[in-house]
Amino acid sequence: MAVEIDLSGETALVTGAGRGIGADVVRRFAEAGADVVAAARSVDELSAIVTEVEEEHGVSGLAVPTDLTDVAEIEALVEASVDEFGVPSILVNNAGANLIGDPLEHTVEEVDTMLDVNVRGLFLLTQRWAEAYRASDLERGRVINISSVIAELGVPMMTLYSGTKSGVRGITRGFAATLAPDGVTVNSVSPGLTRVGRTEGLIDSPEDSPLDFDRIPAGRVGAPVDSANACLFLASDLASYVTGVDILVDGGVAFTAGLYK
Repeated sequence: MAVEIDLSGETALVTGAGRGIGADVVRRFAEAGADVVAAARSVDELSAIVTEVEEEHGVSGLAVPTDLTDVAEIEALVEASVDEFGVPSILVNNAGANLIGDPLEHTVEEVDTMLDVNVRGLFLLTQRWAEAYRASDLERGRVINISSVIAELGVPMMTLYSGTKSGVRGITRGFAATLAPDGVTVNSVSPGLTRVGRTEGLIDSPEDSPLDFDRIPAGRVGAPVDSANACLFLASDLASYVTGVDILVDGGVAFTAGLYK
């Protein structure tokens, strides 16, 4: 008997939804029947993904341009979601910034930007969502945070990014313990190298890359839908007893350390 994930009647709020993993999360959730609130800084990309899923899957969507470094915009995002659909039962914190460089040379501004988006914004949005959830009549909630395989690895040029993604995992566990009595599960998904806009140069020009793609145990680079599928599982009733954990979606890189030369 086939197992199908049905999110009909649910609403998912997804950040970083305009492209890459976030866009595929929106697609997979809409395919499963969920209405979607798509948040990111790019108005055109958000409008395109919302129009796409409304036309293809018959769900309702809402595009909310949002800068997660701005507390007022975070609060406006939650308010707009509640006004349109009621409190979303699913929150996917996918938005993130990436900066590669010598950790001894990062400026204070660069450090602040990375922390503001990857840690502070994620924390504050989850906090504001949880407040709205507790004030609602919802009995089931899901929070899914996007971390990274790099949170487990020491790579000199990605020290700051790694630190923020390790922080995401710590925040995930803390919120999981806090919100469990409310019927909310909180988990994270950690993608490995995934073909998105910012990584295509590395992937398509392997001779110039510090990565060894031939040593990925699964034999291929990840696709955004691989991580979106993990998010779909965590959002479903199949994962109702799973909380405070991280799911690696990396083709086996972390346990073998095979990708990094």
